[in-house]
Amino acid sequence: MARYTAGWLGSRRGRRWGPAPRLAVLLVLALFLFRGCGEGNQPLTVEAKPEKASPISGLSEDQSRVVEEFGYPDHFFISIDPYSRDRVERWTYFSCGKALDFDNGRLWGEEPVEDKSAEYPPTSLRPQDFDSLLTPEGADQLLGEPLFTHEAKDGLMPENTVIVYEKAVLLFREGRLIGVDTQVHPPQLPAP
Repeated sequence: MARYTAGWLGSRRGRRWGPAPRLAVLLVLALFLFRGCGEGNQPLTVEAKPEKASPISGLSEDQSRVVEEFGYPDHFFISIDPYSRDRVERWTYFSCGKALDFDNGRLWGEEPVEDKSAEYPPTSLRPQDFDSLLTPEGADQLLGEPLFTHEAKDGLMPENTVIVYEKAVLLFREGRLIGVDTQVHPPQLPAP
């Protein structure tokens, strides 16, 4: 029977970790220890607040707390795994100079961002309006007529459809939403 040791960067079942996994763990730790450091870049306090936020339908507790403290994001990006339905989101706050990352609704990181509010005015869309059950027809009802649609067919990948609206770009795989980006410039289309 192999002995299990769970020491810090030690061995597991008698095998030692090589230099690459140790380096990866140390880099991840360094990112967590030093994120948010820098001149004028104070870490957000939403994760450390002990009180519960008022729940907002369609948002997690962490997301509700962020909206309560900072309002809805100026822009957001959502990626939904087409198989597991896991959801990763990045909410950008130009006014605070921060982007917040969520993994299945749980706040897990922040990063400083450059203020691009002049180039990308704040969106009126809300992250909770986009779930994995949204269809292209439902997106049309929410966002209006698309400006452009592109069907991407590849023998190695399932069918993907990119739909560009005035306020967002959506990516669908086999009719199910897998991506949303609100920080977009609509393409310049030729006159009919």
